Amino acid sequence: MENIDFLYSFILCVVFAIANFLKLGMRNKTYVLPSTFFALMWGLTSLGGFLYSNLLVGVTDYYNGADYLQEISSYQLMILIVVFSAFLLARFKRKKVAVEVTANFGNADIVSIRRKMRWVLYLFFAIGMYRLVSVVSVTGWDYSAMRSYYIDSRSHFSFFDSNVIRIGSYLCQFAVFYICILGMETALQGIRLKKIIREFLLFIPFQMSFGGRLFILSFFVPFIFSYLLTYSIAVIRDKDKKIDRKFLLVLASPIIMLVVVQILKMNETINMKTIEAYSSEIFYTSTSYIHMNELWGSLPPEYSLGYGLNCLGIGSSVYNHIIEMWNVVYNPASVCVPSMIPQVFLDFGKCGSLVFFFIVFYMIEEKAIACLKNLTTRNMLLIILLCQTTYQTASSSAFDCLRAFIVGYITLVLFAHMTQLKSL
Repeated sequence: MENIDFLYSFILCVVFAIANFLKLGMRNKTYVLPSTFFALMWGLTSLGGFLYSNLLVGVTDYYNGADYLQEISSYQLMILIVVFSAFLLARFKRKKVAVEVTANFGNADIVSIRRKMRWVLYLFFAIGMYRLVSVVSVTGWDYSAMRSYYIDSRSHFSFFDSNVIRIGSYLCQFAVFYICILGMETALQGIRLKKIIREFLLFIPFQMSFGGRLFILSFFVPFIFSYLLTYSIAVIRDKDKKIDRKFLLVLASPIIMLVVVQILKMNETINMKTIEAYSSEIFYTSTSYIHMNELWGSLPPEYSLGYGLNCLGIGSSVYNHIIEMWNVVYNPASVCVPSMIPQVFLDFGKCGSLVFFFIVFYMIEEKAIACLKNLTTRNMLLIILLCQTTYQTASSSAFDCLRAFIVGYITLVLFAHMTQLKSL
């Protein structure tokens, strides 16, 4: 077997995730923490690296000839060992912290807050429908053509279109927090599929207009995060509470839709043959693998570290050079984005990046556990935001993760100011 360290990384992630769900060493605590989703996402990524690099799924010439996968798999295993050590240290420091749900936290408050903020979803839907109708009027209901239209036209949007997209992007952050509230309410009151479908249809037009699959993840990821977190708290309060079997359908829905939309993007017919062919793409996270291969292959013999420039989105000279070479060879809109690894590697080097990852993920886990001490609705949303940040590290650059967290936190502050969350 090739690149066995990918398999070791997968096993490590699975063991840690199981320990979380069994709440080992977490007496009277929720099993849903940032480390939970970090383990799940990087476990999937590691499994994908192992399966593809051994040509067990998705046989491609690229993976058959990739020279750097062994180095990448070893480096990733080192990162995961360091990150999980940081998570465990945060657990050890806060081992005496137990979940303390405030008296104000309950069904009535969450329902009231969601209803007060529903206008955000309606506004987001209105802008999304304008954008979707504009695109469909040019491309028709051809999802492949919609994606091509976005790729071809994004460099010369009109002033009006650019601002519509900008406004829609910011509204999306507010809408995501609305979805988090919906997930919390659903965990407490039970799953009503018609309601979830209705909110999903209101949420998706804006991102669907770009012809990608982001609208699926943008809705279901925060919904599932908030549902699991709230459910795990509810179990602490009510030991007899059972998870709704309909939740399995909620979990399966985005996976099915991701496969179907990918078939439509490739302009192929949906049938059992194409579904079977594209279903293996659930393992095709690639992220750091493809990008790091090209990155390490393009590095000059000597180069200066960025010391934070890349993580802040400024970009060091060597990183910008690599990105320019990447854009010449590949269509940046049709390939997966890098993980958190490349920018941190070029900022702090191999050893420095391990120190960076240890500090950052220790702070994330420690903050999430601290929020359990006074579990208000606002603190729960902060935990959800931290969970999303760790989830994104396998499919977004370090700068994109940082930007998403900052924008999300500002949105949380504004959201809290606009509702009674500021007192909860």
